[in-house]
Amino acid sequence: MKKLPDGAPLILYLLLIAAAEITVAYASPEAGIIFHIVILSLLFIHSGFTSKDHLAFIKLQLFTIKDKKQPSSLLQTLIKKKAKLSSLLLSLTLIPLIRILSLVMPLSHFPHIHWFIIIGAAVYLSFFILLFQQKIKIKECGLRLPQKKHIPLEIAVTLLGIPLGVVEYYILKPPALIDTISFDTIMITILILFFTTGLMEELIFRGLLQKKSIDIIGFWPGILFVTLIFAILHIGNLSLLDVLLVFFIGVIYALTVSKTKTIIGVSLSHTLVNVVLFIVLPLTIV
Repeated sequence: MKKLPDGAPLILYLLLIAAAEITVAYASPEAGIIFHIVILSLLFIHSGFTSKDHLAFIKLQLFTIKDKKQPSSLLQTLIKKKAKLSSLLLSLTLIPLIRILSLVMPLSHFPHIHWFIIIGAAVYLSFFILLFQQKIKIKECGLRLPQKKHIPLEIAVTLLGIPLGVVEYYILKPPALIDTISFDTIMITILILFFTTGLMEELIFRGLLQKKSIDIIGFWPGILFVTLIFAILHIGNLSLLDVLLVFFIGVIYALTVSKTKTIIGVSLSHTLVNVVLFIVLPLTIV
């Protein structure tokens, strides 16, 4: 039987996440939650079996060395592939986890902006536990200062967040996140948006998942895979045009991070998009 390509399981999970998001948006949030729980369980199980295969190959390698034989290049390649795939599958559990948390938490008693804090705290906890479990340093996820030669590009992508936010506002026309207009309220809201959307989402998508996906399926397939997931998670906005815009933004951010090796610029840009989308324009345009 012909072996499935390395990206085949990832395509399956991409389709499952898309189906779950369509279910949430157009059928039933409750059914969507169950769908995401199934995906989360599958990812954990698949990662476990892949890790088990990885250990089996390592044992085979040790036996080969013990017999004073040189391990084959194929065996060494399989060991690396299994380790990378298991790590990516475990990292992908953050996606259904984010959606489950956002859908099941009883947030109706909290102001809208507090939703970001509550969900963000839970996701950050899961993210750092994942990094600790996989022995990944935060710098490997792009949380580092840019090199001097990349500063102009970082400034450009940051400022790009303003027109992108304007375009998305005219697509969605969301209400303002805050009712009271004051310097303190606006600054606190901007900080909340930075830590719970801009920084958090870029750490997960462009920092963690993009690198792992590229390692397994290559540069463009890896970027396409992560960017599609990023766009799919916006299906709940009920606008195909918005999903396409988010995909376009995701590609720009992905290429920027690939070039600069830092998520600082895209995190600031992402935050600016949301500040324009949820604060500036809803409060200034009647």
